[in-house]
Amino acid sequence: MITRILLWSFNAIAPVLFAIVLGWLVAFRGHITENDRTFLNRLCFKYLLPIQLFTNTLSIDFARGYNTRLLAFCGGGVLVIAAVAWVLFTIIISDRPKRAIFILSAFRTNNILYGLPLATNLFGAEGVAVAVMVYPITIISFNVLTVATLVYFSQGEGKTGSTLKKTLLDVATNPLIIACLLGTLCAALDVAVPRFLRGGLDSAGAAATPVALLLLGSQIDARKLSGNLRPALAACALRLIVVPAAALAVVIPAGFRGPELSALMVAFAAPSAVTNMVMARNYNVAPDFAAQTVYLSTVFSLGTIFLFIVLLRFLGLM
Repeated sequence: MITRILLWSFNAIAPVLFAIVLGWLVAFRGHITENDRTFLNRLCFKYLLPIQLFTNTLSIDFARGYNTRLLAFCGGGVLVIAAVAWVLFTIIISDRPKRAIFILSAFRTNNILYGLPLATNLFGAEGVAVAVMVYPITIISFNVLTVATLVYFSQGEGKTGSTLKKTLLDVATNPLIIACLLGTLCAALDVAVPRFLRGGLDSAGAAATPVALLLLGSQIDARKLSGNLRPALAACALRLIVVPAAALAVVIPAGFRGPELSALMVAFAAPSAVTNMVMARNYNVAPDFAAQTVYLSTVFSLGTIFLFIVLLRFLGLM
C-alpha cells in the first residue's frame, strides 16, 4: 500500500519536476539569455497562459452547478491569510520592505503553474474542471492584494497616488483576470465557440504549462541566494509548511475531499509566485529578497507538495 501511494504521488509531481529541472539545465548550460527569458515571460503571461485559462474556464459546466462553497473557502482563506500576515509581520518585522515580501510569501502562490498539471496528473479531466473553478477568485484576489501591499510598502516617496492609479489600471487590464472572467462569462451564457477556433485555442493553451515551468526552472540561480538566507528560508517555511498546514487543518474538517481538496491544497501549498519577484522589482520593494524567496520555495516545494500528496493519499482524503 505504501509503495502504491508513493508511486501515485511521485507520478503526480514528476512531470512538474522534469520541466523545472530541464529549464534549469538549459540555463545552466548557457543556452538561454536574459533576453530569451524576457521574451518567454511576455509570451507566456500575456498570451499562452491567458489562452489556457480562457479555454479551461470555458469548460466549466454551470449546468452541474458552480461550487460556491469551494470558492468561499479558497477566497476567504486568501483574505484571512493576508490579513493575519499583515498584522503579525507588522509586529515582528521592523524592516518595511522585508515585511512586504513576507506578507506576499504568506498569501500569493504559483497555483496556476502547479495547479493544472497536478490536477491533470492526480484526477484527470475531473481534477482540471474543479481546479479551474478557483482560478478567477485566486487571480483577482492575488493581484489586488499584491498591488495594495506593494504600493503601501513602496520605497518611493510622493508618488503613491499616481502609482496607485496606475497599478489599479494594471489590475483591471491584467490578461489573466480578463481571460478568467471572459471564459467564465462565456461558460455561464453557454456561448458556442466555433470548432476551428476552439482547436486553435486548445493547441496554443497546451503550450502554456510546459513553457512556464521551463521558464521557472531557468530562473533558478544559486548565485543569487547569498545574503538574507536565513530570513528567506523562514519565508520559505512559512509559504510551504505553515500556511498550507493551517489551511488543510481547516478545509479537511470542513469535508473537502478528492479533486476539491487537491485544488485547495495546491492553492495554499504552491511556492511563491514568480510575479512576486517581478512586481517587487518594479516597485523597488526588496527585489533581491523577493527573488530569494521565489527561488528557495520553488526548489523545496517539489518535496513539500510531494509529502502533502503522500499524506493526504495515505489518509484516504485524496
